[in-house]
Amino acid sequence: MARHRRGGWGRGPELHALLAYAGRPLYPLVRQVTIRREGRRKHEPADILLPDGYVAELVATGFKTPVHCTFGPDGRCYVTEAGFKIESRPRIMRVDVESGETDVFFELPEERWIQTGAMTGACWHDGSLYITNTDTVFRLDRDGSIQDIVTGLPGRGDHQTNHPVLGPDGKLYFTVGTATNTAVVGPDNFNYEWLRHFPDVCDVPGADITLVGTNFASQDVRVAGSPARRIETGAYVPYGTPTQPGQAIHGEVKASGSVLRCNPDGSGLELVAWGLRNPFGLAFDGDGRLFATEHGIDERGHRHIFGDLEDLYEIHEGAWYGWPDFASGIRLDDPHWGRRGRGREPLLAEHPDPNPPKPFVTFEPHAAPNGLAFSRDAGFGFEGDAFVALFGDLNPNTTRQAMPAGYRIARVDMRSREAVDFAVNRIVGPASKLPHGGFERPAHCEFGPDGALYVVDWGEIKIAPEAGGVRMKEGTGTLWRIRRVPGARVSVSPPEPRRVPLYAFLFYIPLLLALAAVGVGVRALARWLR
Repeated sequence: MARHRRGGWGRGPELHALLAYAGRPLYPLVRQVTIRREGRRKHEPADILLPDGYVAELVATGFKTPVHCTFGPDGRCYVTEAGFKIESRPRIMRVDVESGETDVFFELPEERWIQTGAMTGACWHDGSLYITNTDTVFRLDRDGSIQDIVTGLPGRGDHQTNHPVLGPDGKLYFTVGTATNTAVVGPDNFNYEWLRHFPDVCDVPGADITLVGTNFASQDVRVAGSPARRIETGAYVPYGTPTQPGQAIHGEVKASGSVLRCNPDGSGLELVAWGLRNPFGLAFDGDGRLFATEHGIDERGHRHIFGDLEDLYEIHEGAWYGWPDFASGIRLDDPHWGRRGRGREPLLAEHPDPNPPKPFVTFEPHAAPNGLAFSRDAGFGFEGDAFVALFGDLNPNTTRQAMPAGYRIARVDMRSREAVDFAVNRIVGPASKLPHGGFERPAHCEFGPDGALYVVDWGEIKIAPEAGGVRMKEGTGTLWRIRRVPGARVSVSPPEPRRVPLYAFLFYIPLLLALAAVGVGVRALARWLR
């Protein structure tokens, strides 16, 4: 007999479920609404705090969701625009970093654009550009032709196939995120839009697994106007599909939450590691070790914990890193995570590794570590250390914390295994919501041929009730440069930034005041009726 667990209303209304149930009848109408959000933003490099001896500079702006950059054989910077939650197709923009001039190098054909997905990055090899797009890796040849390298990757859910890198073995490495928060498809995925379009998508394990058979109940958000229709969904199966105790799920090389590699022509596809939630950034250090950043568990859906850390992992071949039953190497039902959350019991009857690897370093919850790069130049300094772009939280969609997390470049001391600030706004948080002109959302960092560190800044995120909750503000993406000043005295850390409870002011205090006003009004009405 299958195990059942109440979800959705069963343990109290959950924000994503409420939004899905309430918005489903309106979906046919709101999908006809298109609001294009675009504009410019303020930039003030002096508002980015750095160690002594370093300076930030604005290279170019006006990008549309820039997520990654790589330097070509011509020395120019090639910036990938994701095409995520905007009305513009993904592109590769070519940037002259001396003049700041940009031009369109490549635009994804309309038929390849999956609007709930993203084009996430590129790398050069033998004069061709290798590009990752949602569920595909393809090669852009010198003549402008497109050759698919790997297709059918499980990247059409919450997370996509992430940017490629060329390994010291001459192979192409890339990662694939998970379809869900913690292996169970639910109403939160309907709000993320992809469940509406791809109802059969679910997570795929990297090896054969056996399920406990727990199922999670919710109203069926796929059907409008039927509040009484309830469905059950298990792990690693499509929405509305129950599972049984002892049910086996077949593993595949093209797995969710994985690191993969192949030859440059796409042959010899191999699974390097799996059990990661959303391995985003990928880079080799000077010794040939492979590292990946990982986004932690959101506070949403049928299964979650509170306070999951963000991670940097050293990737070991053949390893399983614990997702969906572990977070940062700790079981979800461990007292370490406190008593809050839901659905924390294991989904797998047996774990591929009862003691999965621990992170190399961790970052604060919801900091969102994206791209990373290793310093290989004594002229820049901190040789051998990793520099990680921390994209920042998505409050209130994925967390309810009062203080901003991320929005900076962290430096990881690879010897002491300690993460410290390297480039941080003078007031922690995005420029669009605070009185400064620094970073909005760092998405990637890369060392250029001039030895400087280039930072891709994604731009502004706007609330969009008519279209899956959020949309990106086109034209607000930026390319920054951080360089060392010749002959200047150098310090290890930047000055300490100011920290303010931004979200308390933006969301929670106004909400409490509104509720208090309603309460006063209700009491006044009650007295009047008496």
